[in-house]
Amino acid sequence: MVHHKIVLFALICLVSATTVTNNQGVMDSYVNPGLQSSIDELTQSKIGHMVIDLAEVTMRVTGAVDSLVEGVKAFGRQIEERLNLENTQWEVVESEHNAKVISLSSQANQAEFDINREKKVLNSELIPRLHELDDILLGLKAKQTDNTQSFKEAEAARNTQHESFVLTTTEFTDALRNIDEALDLLTDLFKSGEVRAAFIEVSDEQKHKVNKALRQVKANTENFGHQYSSFIQALTNLTEGFNFKDRQVLKEMCDFLNSLRLNIFDALTKAYKDEDSQKQQDELRRQQLTAEKAVFDQQYADFYQEREDKTVRISDVETLISTREADLKAYQDRLRTENNNYSANLKIHDDIVSSVQQELAVLAKALQVVQTPPFLDFLNGRIAKA
Repeated sequence: MVHHKIVLFALICLVSATTVTNNQGVMDSYVNPGLQSSIDELTQSKIGHMVIDLAEVTMRVTGAVDSLVEGVKAFGRQIEERLNLENTQWEVVESEHNAKVISLSSQANQAEFDINREKKVLNSELIPRLHELDDILLGLKAKQTDNTQSFKEAEAARNTQHESFVLTTTEFTDALRNIDEALDLLTDLFKSGEVRAAFIEVSDEQKHKVNKALRQVKANTENFGHQYSSFIQALTNLTEGFNFKDRQVLKEMCDFLNSLRLNIFDALTKAYKDEDSQKQQDELRRQQLTAEKAVFDQQYADFYQEREDKTVRISDVETLISTREADLKAYQDRLRTENNNYSANLKIHDDIVSSVQQELAVLAKALQVVQTPPFLDFLNGRIAKA
């Protein structure tokens, strides 16, 4: 056993120091063609050349090559162990690589899924809703503007109505005052004469006062419109040709003025009622517009807040997309680096395996050659010649 170890040690040392040299010293005697071909093939490698040379040394020392065969087999087992160790270590490397590839691929796929999901939310939900909210807010803004304009128009209309009411009631009141004044004058005429007399003594001053009062009544009532046109015409006729001395005509004049007074009073009463009705309608209109304004303002505030929320959400989604895109690129870069490193390591591994397998093949071939009778004859011939 000790001898085998010595041979094996010598074999290993010789492998590390031997170089391929010219085979002429080995082949300087006759060798059969088959053996020659095998020796030529073996001496093309360091291990083959070493086995041939060591076979001669072993033959010289021990007279046999049995110890060399055992040594070569032991060396072959060491090489196989080295091959097994390389394969075992490579399995670990390959397993770690596959785990990294699976992890990085999974992370990249998740990042890509997140990006596509958020882009879908952004493009099919958030941005369309933002545009929709812009249109809604624009419409509500127009309604708010219309509401404000309606307030102004209602206020202007109410002011116009009130101004018309004040003017009309003032005219009606003036007309009633003038009619009352005319009636007072005419009543005084009745009192100034005998009750049974057909005619009344009327002074120029009294006539002047009555005419003035009647002209004033006419001036007041001319602005009242077509509904008083017949009264105005009758009043015109009376003031132009009225004989204040005729008691009967004077009575008719009083009846006419009383009738006119009653109509104007009714019109004045109606004006006040219309004013109250217009106030109520204006109040209802203002309440309606106020309620509409409250609704529009609340809707605008709600939709505006939603738009603000959507804007923030869009910003968050865009940030998330940018972050996940950066993550995806990082995963892809790491995956690419991992695959490149794996490819480089695989080539190294394959080269090692190929080299070791070649060494094993040479050792197997050498073992086959050194145990053949022609090779032993060859060695004996070499030794005897030396």
